Amino acid sequence: MTGDIIIVLIILAMAVVLFVTEWVRYDGVAILVLLALAIAGSVPMASTITGFASPAVVTIAAVLVMSGGLYKTGVANLIGLQVMRLAGDSYVRVTVLLMMTVGILSGLMNNTAATALLLPVVLDISRRLAISPSRLLIPLSFGALLGGMTTLIGTGPNILLSSVLERAGLGSFSLFNFTPVGAAALLTGVAYMVFAGWRLLPDHSRADEPADRTGSRPRYNMSKALFTVTLPDGSSLAGRSLIDARLGRALGFNLLAVRRRGRMIRAPGPAFILKEGDLLVIEGERESLERLRRWGSLASQSPQDESVRGLARGSTTLVEAEIAAGSELVGESVLSLDFRNRYHSRVVAIRRGDETWSSAFEAVTLEAGDFLLLTGQEDRLRQLEEHGGFSSVIRADSETAEHRFDLSQTTMQLRVPEGSILDGQTLAATRLRRAFDFTVIAIQRAGDTIALPAASEKLRAGDVLVTECPPGGYSLIEALQALVPEDAGSALEELESEKTGFAEVTLAPASDLVGKTLHNIFFRESYGLNLLSVWRGGVAIHSGILVQRMALKFGDALLVYGPRKKIALLARDPRFLVLSSEVREHFRTGKAPVASLLMLGFIIVSSLNLVPVYIAALAGALLMVFTGCVRGNEVYPQIEWRVIVLLGGMLALGLAMEESGTAQFIAREVVGRAAEMGPRVLIASLFLLCGLAAQFVPTSAVAVLVAPIALSAASELDISPQALLMVVAVGSSCAFLSPFGHPVNLLVMNVGGYKVTDYTRVGAPLFVLLMLLVVFFLPVVWPL
Repeated sequence: MTGDIIIVLIILAMAVVLFVTEWVRYDGVAILVLLALAIAGSVPMASTITGFASPAVVTIAAVLVMSGGLYKTGVANLIGLQVMRLAGDSYVRVTVLLMMTVGILSGLMNNTAATALLLPVVLDISRRLAISPSRLLIPLSFGALLGGMTTLIGTGPNILLSSVLERAGLGSFSLFNFTPVGAAALLTGVAYMVFAGWRLLPDHSRADEPADRTGSRPRYNMSKALFTVTLPDGSSLAGRSLIDARLGRALGFNLLAVRRRGRMIRAPGPAFILKEGDLLVIEGERESLERLRRWGSLASQSPQDESVRGLARGSTTLVEAEIAAGSELVGESVLSLDFRNRYHSRVVAIRRGDETWSSAFEAVTLEAGDFLLLTGQEDRLRQLEEHGGFSSVIRADSETAEHRFDLSQTTMQLRVPEGSILDGQTLAATRLRRAFDFTVIAIQRAGDTIALPAASEKLRAGDVLVTECPPGGYSLIEALQALVPEDAGSALEELESEKTGFAEVTLAPASDLVGKTLHNIFFRESYGLNLLSVWRGGVAIHSGILVQRMALKFGDALLVYGPRKKIALLARDPRFLVLSSEVREHFRTGKAPVASLLMLGFIIVSSLNLVPVYIAALAGALLMVFTGCVRGNEVYPQIEWRVIVLLGGMLALGLAMEESGTAQFIAREVVGRAAEMGPRVLIASLFLLCGLAAQFVPTSAVAVLVAPIALSAASELDISPQALLMVVAVGSSCAFLSPFGHPVNLLVMNVGGYKVTDYTRVGAPLFVLLMLLVVFFLPVVWPL
């Protein structure tokens, strides 16, 4: 074993570890591998990026665009709907037609796109047959994986292996070279699922709760997440808009409907005004109200003017600073200046002529001549006298400050009572500022004053908090504490109407929202929909505050509620996939014949080898754009750029394995030993190597890494390289044992409510069947 082989094996091992652990995103792993190979000298610097110019990478990108043309024009959707209509009410017939349909589509287009396209159809069938979606979605994803094996363009590994074969000077695979083995695999999978696999599928339906129009309420257990509260007479919530009532911001609640004088007002907007006697139908955690009540009464018994005096006590003082002409503060705001950290003081109020801001002034643009009322440590404020940005800095007494800046309504004291759950909590944990816009300017504790306390400062019983707050801010806290939750009763069934309803949503295959939060993308503000729950890992998460700040993952299922026209708007966003048969993306059906002819032309040209496949694919993609099947601004979103980066980087590792002798070493020392027991043992070993790796490593990466080993083994043992690469192709696509090896499994995982073990239980027998198929049938089609 040479030094070069050791280096390449170390890089290979590190890549596999990163793929499996997902510490780094898989396209990031590819870049790290590329750089490591270049730095180590395992691949010439000029050769490290040649993978990005590989015909295989170009073909995959172009095929994805053509696949987008079939999607956008509704060709695949029309085929799926027509075939599913033939299914009738038979579960067996539905399973057969479902797997065959998605299998055929996956042979012609990206299998993830084919799965996404049929998801709403499958959910509609599950509602019609009154069966759980979990009985159909694994067959859907497995059918897509099997269908990808049937043609050259069906899946990335097939295209890559053809490119590897061509680069070795051994010709290339044609479009339908994969069909005999792939079609046999697809038929084997269908037969397995019909005769045995269906018995292993989980059933996540619940008998104690009826399904709604989305078919998803049972597993989201919405009845336990809903409750009602009634606004009592005299409540200070009455007369406030939903935004001002802070039900969502303070408590994480979603207000779904209001019953007023016997009339149900569904999905009220943020400007909706509450009234006394309103019955509010709320989704959220009742414990949020209980936690707020356990704050206790924070009302201080001190006179109001004591609140202002608390700003100038002990080492804390008040100053009135005038902004000078030409100051760096002019044109900025308190927020943009990060005033507290920059000047070590807190702005209490702003006065400009006869106009005063004693709250909500953070975004006000400052002007020369503005007077800022500041509080902070006396020595810090004294330093402002030497700051050129202020023309004057004068110490202010509390009575004058209260009168000149109108602080009586916006400055108040709160006292932490004995037994309050605030005792021991940090200021940040109380969420006083985020939830209620209360800013704690100082804390009076045992005769001392803590000026401008840090967010990490822990409160104690007996603390007096000198706060700046919006007018009527504390009355809002009291009003929320007075609410009493009650069971929702039949309210759940009344939430839907012709204009409002539920919908289940997941991220589209090419969505750029992975890793972002719904709070980051302003989901509520952009779409006017309430996000009720996220289904992830077999668990429905209902906490509104937590859900809004969760980083989204591919495969998450989101339950939303609101006006149906808003749901239709969401369906037009290419980043989301609405899983409802009632709401569909608007397809360009007028272009469907053109897209069909272009795909047919590509198939004919490729199968007759009139031009190289990547040229035919590029021409087809370009014509899809020129004819309007795919719009110009939709081209790049159709391409899975993370996959392109993955392939470009990993092809460099494949090249390094060849040139360093690593592939030959593994072929001789590992695969060669299996070959000593016979060619069928060799095939089984190669299949297992690919198949087991494909459960955790992206399938295309598996094909790239194992292909050089297979070619070296073929050369060492004088075996057909085409046959061994075909084994690699099938094994690399057998991601049946876990949801992590291929996006189609992740896409249906949370929608179907699956656990990882569900894939293993259902997929293991199919994995064994395909290994037997490869061992005994593949050599018949591709003689060794």
